[in-house]
Amino acid sequence: MKRRWFIYLIIGIIMITGGCLGYLQFGRDMDVYGSYAMTADNYHEERLIVVLNKLYVADQKACAEKIVKCCRENSFKSVRFSYDQSIPNVLYVTVYAPKWQAEKGKQMFAFSYLPEDSDGTYSTIDNPEEFILEIEE
Repeated sequence: MKRRWFIYLIIGIIMITGGCLGYLQFGRDMDVYGSYAMTADNYHEERLIVVLNKLYVADQKACAEKIVKCCRENSFKSVRFSYDQSIPNVLYVTVYAPKWQAEKGKQMFAFSYLPEDSDGTYSTIDNPEEFILEIEE
């Protein structure tokens, strides 16, 4: 009887732990923690701090592409970019796993989304094929 109770207890602990870890990894969406925009004439630079709300990221390039896609579609929960005034020519993003790591400054990785040429005439929304993604660790 005690052995059966002990087995049920262990199974319950494993299920609760698995549920908590599953929620921490898959149950929360990324969001912008901070943003900074700089505009001069026809040049617009956007710097973002993104919190993934994940425990880990297996593929940083796929994650960076997803963030760029959210920027192009303007689909972050807490931030809406004003693309009617100017569209970014350059995008710099610092990525943190959870919010508390952003507060402590422990970044997961950073990346930049830069045009292939340096004249700054392309925008991240209208000409995504003209940009390259550079990941920094």
